[in-house]
Amino acid sequence: QKGFEENQVDWFEVDHPFVIEQKAHTWLCNSAPAGYKYNSEMNVATGVSYRASFSSQGASDANDSTYHLICHDLRSPPSSLFEKLSDPFHGYDRSIPTIFVMECVIMYLPDEASRNLLRYLADNGAEADQKNQVDSFVTIAMYDPIPNNDRFGQVMLNNLQKRGITGQTHEDGERHEQLSLERTPTLSDHLAKLNKSGFDVAVGCHMMDAYDYGIVSIDDRRRAARCEMLDELEEFVLLMRHYCLCVGVHSTGDRYKAAAATLCSDGKDSPIGFQEGRCTIVHS
Repeated sequence: QKGFEENQVDWFEVDHPFVIEQKAHTWLCNSAPAGYKYNSEMNVATGVSYRASFSSQGASDANDSTYHLICHDLRSPPSSLFEKLSDPFHGYDRSIPTIFVMECVIMYLPDEASRNLLRYLADNGAEADQKNQVDSFVTIAMYDPIPNNDRFGQVMLNNLQKRGITGQTHEDGERHEQLSLERTPTLSDHLAKLNKSGFDVAVGCHMMDAYDYGIVSIDDRRRAARCEMLDELEEFVLLMRHYCLCVGVHSTGDRYKAAAATLCSDGKDSPIGFQEGRCTIVHS
């Protein structure tokens, strides 16, 4: 949020209360970049949340950024999330281009809860704010496992079941609602889900193609290779083919149409690095 041309970005991190409290007390106070001053505030009204301002010392306010930590359980109605975001303490603005980043988040939500959340994100909270209808540009970037309906994927699901994450039952013996991981086992399922949730165009690939064909840069690959020796290449390839990167875009009005088309493109014009023949693009 705020506009990248001005180097101003508002970051909103949403997680369970325990995680947010830990980050606020052990990490936030030490996270100011060199040359920046830091100020932090807490707000109890929005369910105990935090706001930290980072401003360049001796520089103009154009370089200021604000980081928000918000306690919220994503299984609850998404309208309550946008109520917290839109609170004056946080000041979330739907008229500003926004990207939602989810790393292995959707997989743990009950499938219907995940679809409700995605619909709200695509709509950018407009349903909860009927009085303030504005043009908006929303992008979502998701990294999630894909069991792929094969033996390796079944092992993934079995491991989660042993930990009580999937396949749970109520005391009366009825099975809990399946998680998103169980209902969207393939890349195509994820892209179709984004489309049905209101994202106009969605593009994605499995992580082996992301690694081999341009999304992960050569420098990043070299950096990763220095971290740990890789002696089981077949296992690495198998694992990477069971995770995916998906990007979806929804825009209203004419202002952001060109940006939306570019962001979910493939080939040499793709700003993310999706390559033709190595990704799937789905339009609503």
